[in-house]
Amino acid sequence: MALSVFSTTGARRRRTRWLSATLLLLWSCGGCAPDTVTIKSHPHFAARAINKVAIAPFRVVRSERGISLAFRTPPPADLEHPQIHQSLGSVSGSSVPGRSRAVQVSVPDSAPDMIRHMVYSQLRLKPRVHVVPPDTVGRILDSQEGSALAGDRRETARLLGQRLAVDAVLEGVIRVYREREGTKFAADPAAVGFEIRLIGARDGKVLWVGDFFEEQKPLTHDFKGFLERGGTFVTAEELARAGVARVLQSLPLGAD
Repeated sequence: MALSVFSTTGARRRRTRWLSATLLLLWSCGGCAPDTVTIKSHPHFAARAINKVAIAPFRVVRSERGISLAFRTPPPADLEHPQIHQSLGSVSGSSVPGRSRAVQVSVPDSAPDMIRHMVYSQLRLKPRVHVVPPDTVGRILDSQEGSALAGDRRETARLLGQRLAVDAVLEGVIRVYREREGTKFAADPAAVGFEIRLIGARDGKVLWVGDFFEEQKPLTHDFKGFLERGGTFVTAEELARAGVARVLQSLPLGAD
């Protein structure tokens, strides 16, 4: 009987050690998942000189068939400049490691405005940065002068700089917004991709770019990330909110 008890205890210890080792391996592998945020800054970006910011309306980047892709269309000329060259890939170029080109979804009309307001709410939390409310920006852009500049992002930034005395303008593009299908415990996961750019109001140049793309992975593929979200599949809105927070954490405005 004593031998039997000893054997049972030993077996439990072995199972406990095996389980602990497995959990540790899964946790460490979770950290190997591709990063969801990519940041690029112009070498002459002087964050301390920017104290007042306006947020322009966000837009959706679509292909000819009205499908938003997880990868950028060819970037503006500013981003092709060697000083701020983007290595995020393009529809026809090389891909970002860990990002599947197969992620294609129709972006709902409400997504750009929703994510813009998320950015506004988060940016207001940064110290020593004044953020112009979206409604105020909208009145300028809806004016006759603003409407005439629609589509010209450089001139729009300059106009907002003149009318609102802002130092820079944030603009954004939404590339992916795919809702979760199923429940929080069993689902085809949500996917969200967007890019935020900081444009100098004086000259319309791109100063900083933050890119976010994430398709939530199940427990077996991203143990750490899945647990960080409560061990459930989140909605696209929750994924977008987390993405906005992460991107803006890397925007060095309001720092000492």
